[in-house]
Amino acid sequence: MRFAFTDEQLALRQGAEEVLEGTCTPADIRAIYDSGDVAQGRSDLRWSALNDLGVLSLLAGEDVGGLGFGDVELVGVLESGGAVCLPEAVAIHAGVAVPLLQSLGAPLASRLSEIIAGGSAISVGGVDSDLSGPVVRWFDGEAHAERVEGVSRAAFFLLASANDDGVLVSFVPREHCVIERTPSLDITRDLGTVTWTPTPPTTIASGDDAVVLIDEIASRSAFVAAAELCGVVDAMVTETALYTKDRQQFGSPIGSFQSIKHLVANVRVGLEFARPAVYRAAWSFATQDDRRHHDAALAKALASELGLLAASTCLQVHGGIGYTWEHDLQFSLKRCWALASAHGDAATQRARAMVLGLSN
Repeated sequence: MRFAFTDEQLALRQGAEEVLEGTCTPADIRAIYDSGDVAQGRSDLRWSALNDLGVLSLLAGEDVGGLGFGDVELVGVLESGGAVCLPEAVAIHAGVAVPLLQSLGAPLASRLSEIIAGGSAISVGGVDSDLSGPVVRWFDGEAHAERVEGVSRAAFFLLASANDDGVLVSFVPREHCVIERTPSLDITRDLGTVTWTPTPPTTIASGDDAVVLIDEIASRSAFVAAAELCGVVDAMVTETALYTKDRQQFGSPIGSFQSIKHLVANVRVGLEFARPAVYRAAWSFATQDDRRHHDAALAKALASELGLLAASTCLQVHGGIGYTWEHDLQFSLKRCWALASAHGDAATQRARAMVLGLSN
């Protein structure tokens, strides 16, 4: 059995890296921070380039205009996006919304086909995680979903809510929502609160069907965040290692000091432990394995722990320059801190993995 990516999968990852290398630079990310406008710096050119590459519809079937690939192909693209702190919510769109809408079959197939053809964005919200598992907010009348990613670009929202009759999942066009942007440590994630009124035409799942869909939303959101974290950490530790070769202290590069070597090596070891868990989760979703929820929780737990370790270590190694506004390290640090707690932090996901592991 071959436990490695195929040439085609590696080529897709490389293609994404090449597109992002030219369209998502530190200057692009800095423009968002300098402007204070979360919509500033979002690039139609970048979104179109990723769409032309097939990234946005990677998990959609060929019958609706997608590529018909699986999560194993997607995971490398997610890491590439994480590495450059991609400001568009590609992970949520391509890794959560598209495959879940695809799984619902014929009723939404034509709409998904139109969305893919038009290059529109879909965001997802309304599902949090705690030690008991996915949590959906109760509402009376209007429903609210907090910390929804990519609200500036999203044309549609896949949203979960609950009322006296049970849980619902709605698919709502932007024009039927009220959006209030939310302050965030990492403003490039473009968070917002989405308010809408669930109606029969926008409800796509209720009762037991909604429970199943909400579980998938929670687990897929955790998985894509874990993949992004691996990409952020890989880029950050690589940049930090290069910095240790240039930074001189006592007449020598600080990278020659054993204590610095150990700090950076610990992050690299953590990455090598987290990545296989993320890749296992990708395989589990691609094959609809029964342990996919457990695998996603474990991947997110390891990736969240890794993200916090990497942020602390890389900041320590950079020293005072790492704290400054002028240094690009801040972008990766903020993305690490934000993703480490998003969709369930390490403690939450580790507890969920334990419960799911015992139940299986």
